[in-house]
Amino acid sequence: MSPTEHHNIVGFMTRSLRNLWSRLRRERKLPHAPRSCGQRCPLGDCTSGLRAMVVCVSCPEYVVRRLRTLGVFAGARVGVVDTRNGILLDVCGSRLALDAAVAMAITVLPLA
Repeated sequence: MSPTEHHNIVGFMTRSLRNLWSRLRRERKLPHAPRSCGQRCPLGDCTSGLRAMVVCVSCPEYVVRRLRTLGVFAGARVGVVDTRNGILLDVCGSRLALDAAVAMAITVLPLA
């Protein structure tokens, strides 16, 4: 494979992933009723002040690895600080801001 062919393939894959991520982001902007307790739900649906345990992180692998290093993984306990622009979390005493698409890809179990 020539360098030009390799470059074209890498460019195509990058554009494809970017388009997929944009489509997922657009689809996740549908209005959802905020949930405050009881059942599993996307983190993006949670209200401010809620404490929750992460059940599943369904993002691309590189995002999952990054979130894991920041303390967001299955079994981690997080607190929702603010939900105005994306979501602001309290994770192990640190604040972590996530965009709405990533927040919707994280499933949590609200804690009482």
